Amino acid sequence: MDVRQMRYLIAVADELNFTRAAERCNVSQPPLSRAISQLEDEIGVRLFERDTHGVTTTLAGQSLVEDARRALTLIREGAERARQVAHGLRGTLAIGFGGSPVYSLLPALVHRFRQAVPDVQISFRSMAVLRQIDALREGEIHIGIVRLPVHDEVIETQFVHREPLLAALPANHPILSGAPRIRIGDLARDRFVTYEPRRGFNYHADLFALCRLAGFEPDVAHEVGTTESIIGIVACGEGVAIVPASAERLRMRGVAFRPLDITDVPPRLSTVEFALAWHRDRLTAAAAEFIQRAAIPGAGTS
Repeated sequence: MDVRQMRYLIAVADELNFTRAAERCNVSQPPLSRAISQLEDEIGVRLFERDTHGVTTTLAGQSLVEDARRALTLIREGAERARQVAHGLRGTLAIGFGGSPVYSLLPALVHRFRQAVPDVQISFRSMAVLRQIDALREGEIHIGIVRLPVHDEVIETQFVHREPLLAALPANHPILSGAPRIRIGDLARDRFVTYEPRRGFNYHADLFALCRLAGFEPDVAHEVGTTESIIGIVACGEGVAIVPASAERLRMRGVAFRPLDITDVPPRLSTVEFALAWHRDRLTAAAAEFIQRAAIPGAGTS
């Protein structure tokens, strides 16, 4: 029994009149009558009794009509789900997250998406920001939240957030008793904790550029993959770090944060920009919807 026959069957059962059923289905009566007769022949039972007094539905017909109604409902619901999946309103979305974006940016983006698209199943994959590019390349996640710029030929990005940089210092650092803002040059004698150098990212290079503008080469003591690790090492008293302002939300004991004096520092080195990232050849509908909901007017992709 195909969809057309199911619709004809239900129409006749509702109308108990072949002419009205045909009008309801926008066909002439002969094709509708033939379709019902063919259906009766296929299953080998009478579905309707026809006489001069009208049409009645047999018990077998009533049973089949109930099943046909359920089947059509499932087909309609399935079609609607398919449309929603195609438009990113259903399906699954794997988001890579880690580092300072976890403390403010990620919740804001997810809440904004959920308000408009409640039926997409989101899975969260905790990983260092530096690992997310590999995860996008390997298809482990659909979207990552990364620091700009990203230099990778298959990864596209969309800017979503900018914040200033802070100095993270051991709580007993002598400079904390001085001015409320710290100049990079004031840290020339300190050892630094920084992000490990990685293809496609400027974390490491930006620190060296800041220090060289202040006239010194940084003494890097530790290179690690996550903001949490950086702050943890600073809390141990093993160095200082330059981190995004949202890292202060970690509130780790033994660490103090101070704003930087960014006089004469190029804008690209005085702030940090975050973006959504995705594989250019693997953008799913749900991921595209998430990116659209996160879009900032006037901000483009790269």
